[in-house]
Amino acid sequence: MAKIDVEAVGAMLRPRGRYISGMASFTLDGETYEYLKPDPGHPPDETKSWEYGNYPKVLATLPLANGGTVRVYAAAERWNPSYVLVGWADEARHGHWAWIPAGNVERVTDSEWDIEEYRRCPEHLRAIRWGNRLPGFLPA
Repeated sequence: MAKIDVEAVGAMLRPRGRYISGMASFTLDGETYEYLKPDPGHPPDETKSWEYGNYPKVLATLPLANGGTVRVYAAAERWNPSYVLVGWADEARHGHWAWIPAGNVERVTDSEWDIEEYRRCPEHLRAIRWGNRLPGFLPA
């Protein structure tokens, strides 16, 4: 039987400073980014959710560990008065989530989203999904 040091586990799970779990990384278009995971700054009872499966498509500007930013196409899942929780997939299709300041999130159209999905789709699979349709020109 193994003993668990409850205090040590609690210390690992507690937010340090203004960041939850420190930094995380992902690879997009062959470049690896370390992004910050800011504390959403509000208690959980102030958080609202969009309906599951109807998350708005957004372009989010993520703050990076090196002080820069990177823009990713993401789905907005939750929000509070100052932050939006966005989720996106890296080039290996691994999921990532981070609370982003609301001013760093903008909605995109279905056509813009379609173009980005086409761009990220391997060339040999594009004909399966898009056929003869040009990306961004969605059927009515």
